Amino acid sequence: MPTALIVEDEPEANKLLGMLIKLRGYRSASAFNGREALEHLEKATPDVLFLDLMLPDVDGFSVCRAAKSAKETCLIPVVVVSARIAERNRLDSFHAGADDFVPKPYMPDQIFDALKRAEGLREQAGRDRIEGSARFNATAADDTARKLARLRSLILGRTPLGQTDAGRINGVIERAEAAIESWSTAHPQAPAPTLDYELDSDRLVLDCRGIDWFEAPGETLAAEVGCFDEASVDRSEGRLTLVKRWA
Repeated sequence: MPTALIVEDEPEANKLLGMLIKLRGYRSASAFNGREALEHLEKATPDVLFLDLMLPDVDGFSVCRAAKSAKETCLIPVVVVSARIAERNRLDSFHAGADDFVPKPYMPDQIFDALKRAEGLREQAGRDRIEGSARFNATAADDTARKLARLRSLILGRTPLGQTDAGRINGVIERAEAAIESWSTAHPQAPAPTLDYELDSDRLVLDCRGIDWFEAPGETLAAEVGCFDEASVDRSEGRLTLVKRWA
């Protein structure tokens, strides 16, 4: 039976969420603050983590970052369930590594749908070949942040790279995301860059189309791509390709 860890400091809200996930065949475990959540994750690996942002000791962002920065727990789907529904809080949740966001108050179907999406993520993580794409569209910034957060989790959790090497690659992805967001804000009429990725048993390929941001004055990301085995720029096609091998 799959397990869901519910991190929610309000006992009744914790109980209600536990009752809902049990209707979908999950066993529930509860934590009422961030410390309890992190202690639980050290002892057991749940199949999904439901996380409130407003906790009495540390905020949910910190719990999410801690879970997503450890190789043992980074692939656990994290669903933020919060009354803090401002667009910035949703975006910050994805930047912290969250995989989903359900606003309070919620309907049962929203929790059930989040469980289905979490099951899809677990299935994806078990594939021999994983492909994905993110489009840097300002009108869908939260979706882009969510997809890139999942990519970083896959790089840490699905590859044999050590924490340091995976961290360097993920650092490049984070820097690129910030640089593209900044460039896109300054050039709202320009075509949105896209990032396609392929994660195989022996390598990672990142293919970015639309590289004006990469050549922008003051952008120093070019100096950081040395952590990849191959880095090529095709200016005629506006394409940057990065390859990392481990076999």
